[in-house]
Amino acid sequence: MKRPALPILVSILLIVTLCAHTAIVKKPPPYRVVTEAARNIVQGQSPYAPQPNLDFFKYSPLAGLAMLPFSLLQDAWGTFLFLLFQCLLFLWAFGRWARAAGYDLSRSVAAQWIAFASVFIDATVSLQNGQWNVGLFALMLLGAAQYAEGKHTRSGLILSLATNLKLFPFTLGLCFLTGLKKRFWGAFLGGLILWFLLPSLLIGTGNNLRLLREWFGLMRWDLTREREMLDIGSFLSIHFNVDPSLRTPLAIFVGLVIGALTFHLFRKGEEQLVHRFVVPLNGLYVLLFSYLSESPTSVLATAGIFVTGMQALEEETHRRIYWLLWILSLALIPVSYSDLVPHAASEWARGLRLKTVGYVYLTLVLGMLLWKRYLARVSPGVPPANVLPYT
Repeated sequence: MKRPALPILVSILLIVTLCAHTAIVKKPPPYRVVTEAARNIVQGQSPYAPQPNLDFFKYSPLAGLAMLPFSLLQDAWGTFLFLLFQCLLFLWAFGRWARAAGYDLSRSVAAQWIAFASVFIDATVSLQNGQWNVGLFALMLLGAAQYAEGKHTRSGLILSLATNLKLFPFTLGLCFLTGLKKRFWGAFLGGLILWFLLPSLLIGTGNNLRLLREWFGLMRWDLTREREMLDIGSFLSIHFNVDPSLRTPLAIFVGLVIGALTFHLFRKGEEQLVHRFVVPLNGLYVLLFSYLSESPTSVLATAGIFVTGMQALEEETHRRIYWLLWILSLALIPVSYSDLVPHAASEWARGLRLKTVGYVYLTLVLGMLLWKRYLARVSPGVPPANVLPYT
C-alpha cells in the first residue's frame, strides 16, 4: 500500500493540533453563536435576535439546525469536532477541485507543498473563528469539481446547499448557469427550493418561512453596511472618501463582467479555463464586494493563491517573478492577520485594510494568468503550459 505523502501527514497532524488548541484555549465566541442559534430554533425562538455578548447569527435556519448535534456536546468537544469536520471536508474538496482544474496533486510532491502553503495558513485563520466559512468554501470547491467532471446534477445540488447555508455561494452557481446545462439548471434551482423548505419537516412550514424572512431581513439590514469591513466599498470610503453608495452598482458591474467572461469561455469550449479560474475569481468577488467580508472569510482567497503558486512551479521562463507574485499574495492576505506576525504588525495591517489590498492584487494576478492562458490556447502553435513536473 502506498504511504500518504509527507505534506498530507503534516496537514492532518497540524489540523488535529489546531482544532484542539482552538477548542480548549481560544474558545471562539462565534461557535456559541451558531450553537445558540440551533437551540433557539428548536425552542421556537428567533436565532436572529440580538444575543447578549454575541454577534448576530448570519446563516440560514438550515445551517442552524445542522449545528444541533454539536450543540448537544460540551463546548470543547463540540468545537473540536465541528472544526475537524470542516477541515477534513475542505482538504478533500480542495484536492478534488485541484485535480478537476488540471492540477493533480498526487503527481508531484512539490505541488502538494505548494497546496499546503497556499491553503493551510489562510484556512487556519478562518478556522479559528469557529464559523461555517471553511465548510462553505469546501462545498463550493466540491460543487465546482463535480461540474468539471460532468456530474451536473450533483454539482447543482451541492452548490444550492451551500447557497442555502449562507447566500454568497449563489454567485458561483450563477456563473455555472452560463454553461447552459439543463441538468445543472434543474438541480441548482430546484435544490434552492428543496433546501430552503427542508427545515419545515422539523419546525413546521410557518415557523420556517418566518425564520427565512428574518434571515433575509438581516442580510438587507442597512446598519451592517456601516461597519468597517474588508470590502472594497468600505476601503474606498475610508481611505479615499469615495461615496459608499457606489458599492452596489460597482458590485453588479463586476459580477456581470465575471458572468460574461464565464459565458464566453464556455461558448469557446475553454472549460479548462473555466474550472481553473472561476472559483478563485468568484471567491475574490465575494470578498471584495460583500459588506460582511470579515477577516475570517478570507479562506475564499486560497484557491487564487494556489493557482498563482502552481504557475510559479510550472513556469519555464520568468519563474522567479511568479514565485515573487505567490509569496507576496501569501504575505498580503493570510500572514498579515495571523498569529505568525507580531501583534503590532497585525494591528498595522488591520488599520491599513491590507487584506483588501491583497484581494485586489490577487484578482489582478489571476486576471493576468487567465489572459496568458487564453492567448496560449487560441494562438496557433503555442501550447499552454499545463504539465506538472514529476518528482
